[in-house]
Amino acid sequence: MTSENYVRLRQICLAAANIGEAEGALTDILGLEVCHRSQLDQFGLENIMYAINGSFLEVVAPTRDNTAVDRFLARNQGRGGYMAIFDSANVARHKALAEASGVAPIFERYDDRADLLQLNPKATGATMLEFDHHKGGDDMMAKYHWAGEGWQEYVNTDVTGEITGIEIAGPETAARAKLWAQICDRPVSQENGVAQITLDYGRLRFVHNPGEKQDLFTAIDLTAKDPTAMRARAKKAGCTETERGFICYGVEFRPVRAD
Repeated sequence: MTSENYVRLRQICLAAANIGEAEGALTDILGLEVCHRSQLDQFGLENIMYAINGSFLEVVAPTRDNTAVDRFLARNQGRGGYMAIFDSANVARHKALAEASGVAPIFERYDDRADLLQLNPKATGATMLEFDHHKGGDDMMAKYHWAGEGWQEYVNTDVTGEITGIEIAGPETAARAKLWAQICDRPVSQENGVAQITLDYGRLRFVHNPGEKQDLFTAIDLTAKDPTAMRARAKKAGCTETERGFICYGVEFRPVRAD
């Protein structure tokens, strides 16, 4: 049953310089086909999306110079995830919570399909946060307008199972966890000394790393039918291996075996 005030980690957005190269690599690594692609001239970007069970992985690439994505890639030198997108029951509620915490919107849109709120990443830190509500989309396998019609046909859990969470790492993660918890209206808990926020779907982890100059969105937790095979495909695609997974488009993918 869906909570009346649900907040779900629904979509992760990564940034790439070349959308074609990103599609070639991720299609092979994830064992999935792109469920939706579009050109967003307003923001000077193009994107592709993968349906990972009821959540989504998006990759954006700039189509002209001096756009937000272009500046992000230059500023971070390819490190860190670009956006964390939350599906919520009431966007206005999260806007009020954000503003009460001193975080202002940088873009918002409300229409008969969906409500959308993007928060100033300079205030949220680590990555841009977006809160959406999709009309007719309370069920995670129902409407999700950013992915187009028929996205459910692209769901295939034979290789990639689901996204279970993300990790933020840096020197100010205690403050970051407190702020994000206030905006999400969920408590901060501790697990083995690591702050975390558990949502109705997905978990946010905040790892203190004083060696970083700033907090960054550093990792994606996901399940896979065969994590070893996924890591091998990532290595073949040119991704850097890590102890727990591989680096791909600025973040560490950490696949574990699906139950």
